[in-house]
Amino acid sequence: MTAPKKDFDFARPKTIEQLYNLVQECQHEGRQFIFSAGGTDIMPRLKSEILSPDVVISLTGLRALNNIEKHGNHIIIGALTSLSDLCSNSHIQEYLPALAQAARKVASPQIRNRATIGGNIMVENRCSYINQSRLNRQSHSPCFKADGNICHLVKSVKRGDDILCQARFVSDTAPILILQGSTLDIIGPAGSKEIKLADLYLNDGIESKSLRHGEIITHIKVEITENSLSHYEKLTIRNALDFPALGVAVLRRGNGDISVALTGLNTRPGVFHAKPENHETFDDMIADICQKASDFTVTYQQDFFPRGYRKNMISVFIRRGINKILKGEKSCAM
Repeated sequence: MTAPKKDFDFARPKTIEQLYNLVQECQHEGRQFIFSAGGTDIMPRLKSEILSPDVVISLTGLRALNNIEKHGNHIIIGALTSLSDLCSNSHIQEYLPALAQAARKVASPQIRNRATIGGNIMVENRCSYINQSRLNRQSHSPCFKADGNICHLVKSVKRGDDILCQARFVSDTAPILILQGSTLDIIGPAGSKEIKLADLYLNDGIESKSLRHGEIITHIKVEITENSLSHYEKLTIRNALDFPALGVAVLRRGNGDISVALTGLNTRPGVFHAKPENHETFDDMIADICQKASDFTVTYQQDFFPRGYRKNMISVFIRRGINKILKGEKSCAM
């Protein structure tokens, strides 16, 4: 993969004040800017000319956002914490081992040394018709995500429809974090706010996040839930580098409630819950949550695996995760 053809300016502010002075300057001058954390998602898109900003603003100078702390019954994770540091952190290993398990499945050790937790939950939705070289993209007409007028997956879609793009959600860490009820601290030109992580994700593969332009995630707040167990399973061709063709996070709370979150399929994560009191037997409860997950999922040919196989593996991974949790594997405990 070659270097980007379009030149851009690069800036690395060291404080939030410097960051937003720079943002205001770009906005005043009408210059397009993007934020970069570890750069592992941004750089391939720059090189393939999917992105062509005037300014790339690196967030790596904001050292206060690279930390993990325990405050009461919450773990506070700085958005610039690398996935490698996340996996090895004692608080994460003790209270959120399934999050470490999911983070270890991201890409490769070299990439995890650079990639950040904030970047992984913000990773751009992917589709085989856009995530390729510029030369390859010229073999077909540009899709909506490339400012064209067609979706090659759903050709009946037209401008004005609620959902234009079916680029799929591919974060490995978000499903576990969503099941834990995580919230995000966000700062931007208009001030700061807190939102649920689940509310970050939207239905369309183009505008797939609810952050406004110029806003960044500063911290992820994760509740420590007593007597709960969780597990993450990932379907890929290779054990390294691949984005999830399917990812399934399962959480069982102390009261017996089961929750499931999916990645790698639809444009946003799917989240499903089941309570023992609403079902006659445990097997009925598991069958119900498997059916909910399957009904939510619409698969397209965006991956090496056949569409039907990926959908069939949802219930397999849910049951596998629950079985491992019930066996009380140490890697699942919280």
